[in-house]
Amino acid sequence: MNVVSYSPQKPFDSFFRECYYIHINKEKANRRIPVIDDCCYDFVFFKEAKGVFYFGVEHDSVPIRSKVFTIHDVTPPYRVEAAESLTFFTIKLQPWTNAYFFSILKESGVVDISDFNTNLISFHEQIFRTHEVEEKFTLADKFMTQTMPELTSTMVLVRDLCEYIYAEQGKVTVNELSHQFERSRQYLGKIFKKEVLYSLKQFIITVRILDLVKFKQRTPDISLTELSYDYGYFDQPHFINDFKKVCGIAPQKFFNNLPEFLMRHQ
Repeated sequence: MNVVSYSPQKPFDSFFRECYYIHINKEKANRRIPVIDDCCYDFVFFKEAKGVFYFGVEHDSVPIRSKVFTIHDVTPPYRVEAAESLTFFTIKLQPWTNAYFFSILKESGVVDISDFNTNLISFHEQIFRTHEVEEKFTLADKFMTQTMPELTSTMVLVRDLCEYIYAEQGKVTVNELSHQFERSRQYLGKIFKKEVLYSLKQFIITVRILDLVKFKQRTPDISLTELSYDYGYFDQPHFINDFKKVCGIAPQKFFNNLPEFLMRHQ
C-alpha cells in the first residue's frame, strides 16, 4: 500500500484539512480501505471508478461507479473495496466549509458530485495524469484556490468552535463552549448544524474518539480502561457507546484489528 498525505499551508488550511493519495496494487490480497467519518466531507477522485462501498453493521453495500464522489448520511462502519487495483485522491474539507460545498445533497451513500463543479472532472484528469505525488498536492492547492468561499460571520464562529474543540481533544462540553464563546447552547447548536451538517455534540464526540484512537496508536501499552478515564469516560458503557457511534465497532475489537489505513494518522 502506498499512502501519502499532505497538510496545506496558509491560506489553504482555512478551507481544507488534508489531501491524501492511496494506491494498492491489484496483486495485494486485501484491497480494502477502512473509512472513519471525522465529520469532514471529502472530494474523492477515484481512478478506477469501479469498486464497492460497504456500510453499517449489516454490511450493506453500494457500487462505486463515479469518478468523483462524496459519502453522505450513512451508518458506520464503512469501507471501500476494489476488485483489482485501488487508486484514489482525496481532498478533505475543513468542517466549517461542509455546507458551502455539500448542503444541497439529497441522497445518501456514495453520491456522484461530478456535476457540482465544472472543474472537478478536469481536476480528476490532471491528478491521475501526473505520476509525481507532490505535483498532485500542488494541483490540489490550485484547485481549492479556484473554489474557496469567502467565510461568512457564522462560518468564522463555527471555525473558532471547531479549532477550540480540536485543541481540547474533544474533552469539552456544549455548556463549556457556551460559556467560552458567550453564546447560548441553542444558538451554537443551530449555527453549527447549519455549517457543518453534523450536530455540535456529535462533532465533539467524534473529535474525542479519534484523538483517543491516535493516542492509543502512539501509546500501545496503555489499557483501554486507563485511556477512557484520560478522555473523561468514567463508565465503560458510555465509552463503548460513543466509540461505536464513531468507529462502528467496540473498542476492543477495533484495536485488536487496527486498520493499516489508520497508521497514516501518527
